[in-house]
Amino acid sequence: MCGIVGLVGPGPDPAEEIRTAGRMLAALAHRGPDESQVSRLGDAVFGTARLALVDRPTSQQPMQDPGGRYLLSFNGEIYNYRELRNSLELEGVSFRTAGDTEVLLQWLIRWGTDRLADLKGQFSLAFWDSLSATVVLARDRFGIVPLYFTRVFSERIAFASEVKAIQAGGFQVPLSMPDVIDSGVFWGVHPGRSPYAGVESVPPGSYVRFRSGVIDRGAYWQFRFPPERVGGSLHEQGEHLSTLLTSAVERRVPAYGDPAVLVSGGLDSTAVLSLLRGVRPDARLRSFSIQFAEKALDESGFQKLAIQMFGTDHCSVTADDETVATNLVQTILHAEAPLVRTAPASSYQMGREIASRGSRSVLSGEGADELLCGYDLFKVAGIRDSWSKDPESAVWPRMLEEALAPQRGLGRTVERAFYEQGLDQRADPIFSHQNRWRSSFRITQYLAPEIRAQLDVERVLDGVRDRLPGEYAHWSAVEQAQYLEVTYFLSSALLGSQCDRPYMAHSIEARYPFLDEDVVDFALTLPQSSKLDGMNEKAVLKAAMGSTVPQQIRDRVKQPYTAPEGNVFRSEAGKVLLETYLSRPALKRIGVFDIDRVEWLLRKLERSRTSFYDDLAILWVLSTQVLADTYGVADHL
Repeated sequence: MCGIVGLVGPGPDPAEEIRTAGRMLAALAHRGPDESQVSRLGDAVFGTARLALVDRPTSQQPMQDPGGRYLLSFNGEIYNYRELRNSLELEGVSFRTAGDTEVLLQWLIRWGTDRLADLKGQFSLAFWDSLSATVVLARDRFGIVPLYFTRVFSERIAFASEVKAIQAGGFQVPLSMPDVIDSGVFWGVHPGRSPYAGVESVPPGSYVRFRSGVIDRGAYWQFRFPPERVGGSLHEQGEHLSTLLTSAVERRVPAYGDPAVLVSGGLDSTAVLSLLRGVRPDARLRSFSIQFAEKALDESGFQKLAIQMFGTDHCSVTADDETVATNLVQTILHAEAPLVRTAPASSYQMGREIASRGSRSVLSGEGADELLCGYDLFKVAGIRDSWSKDPESAVWPRMLEEALAPQRGLGRTVERAFYEQGLDQRADPIFSHQNRWRSSFRITQYLAPEIRAQLDVERVLDGVRDRLPGEYAHWSAVEQAQYLEVTYFLSSALLGSQCDRPYMAHSIEARYPFLDEDVVDFALTLPQSSKLDGMNEKAVLKAAMGSTVPQQIRDRVKQPYTAPEGNVFRSEAGKVLLETYLSRPALKRIGVFDIDRVEWLLRKLERSRTSFYDDLAILWVLSTQVLADTYGVADHL
């Protein structure tokens, strides 16, 4: 990937705008260490910090067309650019370079936003037409690649891959408390929002067009389940999925360097590794794993099975409480969002190790759980849906116990009481996530009284309800849960805070075969039973992989990827973090948290075992404090 920045609209001092874009670009040097360039065309100044993974010699950016009318800055890769190039050449377009940037430029010149859906890849882009004085910002289907923009004056905008670059341009971007609260409740923000006042993100699968001070928004793709589903046996569906995944992996093999895979020890990453070995049988493959010092989190045995079967050059790092705490502040600053899990700090550590070994891109298994019902929450959603229709039955509580048995929970009685809440509210469209989000809302008790007094849980949840698509009501409870996970967790937290930001902090690009357009389109047409068959998650993926992955991995119970939480703050480095950011003077300086309540929580951390939601709250408060120190806080809720 790369980093892109830009200023669009009439400005008083062209030379100063170029200098401003240069400062913005310098803030993104970690995203593009190979080349850095700023270009001006009419009322647009674009900049690109390039991580050259395709056509290193000639595909410099920003790129102009030969006629000098158009300008493109582009972050990511278009995996089907060769097919698009062939299509354009049949229409008489000639090319000067061998990469995807010029193909994308010519595709946009020919089609504009009309055929963005034809692009297969992970990308964000800025495309300027100097004749019409129009800029288009666009982003891939799932928001793998970030892109933010803010209105500077009535007829000017600034955009960048990361918010820190907008701030480096001299623009104020204070934290927006409503969005900070959303980030703690939903583990993500609403599509198109950001944790910063006045800063929007281009929503996944969408574009933003800006001309003469007017912003026009549109979606070229949306996550939707079609009314009709594919037929065939599970075996036949699995064979087709295997074919699609093989092509998806093939597309993502980098042009330079040895192919590499992140190996967790679960089915998804092992499937990617298996397919990669299939398309590169004789290649040197690299693999990377995170191991956890805490025994309950350790998956190293399954990781060893995978790397031995497929013969990789393997490297692993151990994440313990001390190293997670040591990396946490830099992880937060790169994530640019409040965190509720420490896992991104482990990714940050992994990214540094990958870079030290000379790799620049890695394949990863993210997206499979959301598409193919890998999380326990999907089982729970289906069980609670049936339970709500038959509340006196003893069957559903037993099934719930079975679904939650592998987890280290609060105890069966407490878990049953938690999930039994709200059974009479099946008509609520967010039924599948209602309990989780209401529980997460408890973090707001640590906000300052004047902020807390303005909050209402229903009003916060209405932010989701009011944004749901019309088709949503026709989907099953499990499919509704899939939509909510993809919309709120996948893009913001998983692909953003846990993957793109910590890896790109070290100039490492992660690639996701399960989010390939063809794979996704097929997965959306599958009947629910092919994904979640009773208690059997990802049934179609298990059918697709057959005996090509170790049986112990294929048939193991899903273990959510997690990292140390509360104990991180009991380590020596963790204690320093608390003293620095959660001391009484630090809390008073920022002014958004209730000092007495936060101190009560810290005493609990010191004296006794903390709950899941206690740990979530500590991290959310601390990461908000870190960001507020850097960006400030807007003076309104």
